[in-house]
Amino acid sequence: MTVNVAPFKLRSTAKDNVALRNNVPYERPQRKLTLKEMQAREHPFLDSDVPRIFDGLLEANLIDLPEMKRPEEAE
Repeated sequence: MTVNVAPFKLRSTAKDNVALRNNVPYERPQRKLTLKEMQAREHPFLDSDVPRIFDGLLEANLIDLPEMKRPEEAE
């Protein structure tokens, strides 16, 4: 039985190449926080400021609200 063996070169990603050239170890991106972690996180604003911030974002058209799915159930 004959087996043909051919050498091959593994390719690395561009991030790995940059890290190797800069002698910096490649760092993995941070994982996303869970909902509980986000809720437990301290924020630099008071809870009482949230409605004012939200209204300001709506007025500046920086956020859009989706259309209501059941407008007949709205109070």
